[in-house]
Amino acid sequence: MTDKQIAEILNSITIIVDSREHAEGNCANIMAWFDNNGIKYIQRCLKFGDYSFEASGESYENRLVLERKANLAELSGNISQSRERFIAEFQRSKEAGAKFILAVEDGSWLDIIEHKYRTELSPKSYMASLLSFQVRYGIDIQFIPKQYAGMFIYSIFRYYLREQLKELAT
Repeated sequence: MTDKQIAEILNSITIIVDSREHAEGNCANIMAWFDNNGIKYIQRCLKFGDYSFEASGESYENRLVLERKANLAELSGNISQSRERFIAEFQRSKEAGAKFILAVEDGSWLDIIEHKYRTELSPKSYMASLLSFQVRYGIDIQFIPKQYAGMFIYSIFRYYLREQLKELAT
């Protein structure tokens, strides 16, 4: 595979946005970034995660997905109030063999430790849950500033695909 072919495939990336992720809600910043940067996207139901991608007619939704949380309070609610559903999503991803990235906007490990979120979940329980999920389900936890979420999502997919293609070319 030539560099030109790789570039053509990379330029064909279309982000898949789960149909339950509402553009007028918490992800408006992401859709605006996609629109402002000419990034193609479509909405359809994903089996797990909020975002994945396709390129040159091939879907990667069972290989790499990203679950986005708007803030630490939302993630805390998933851990404490809808834990079974949340874990089931991790499990489906693991069973499919997909890499699962959990991206949390506007938060950090330090914010969890210092309890800078508006829920009753203790920092110790919060950390224990996230670190256990990370080990048990192989998820990758990333904290990102809200204004860079769209760029982060696109970049994760683009560089994942680039590395896959480069590996095939060797």
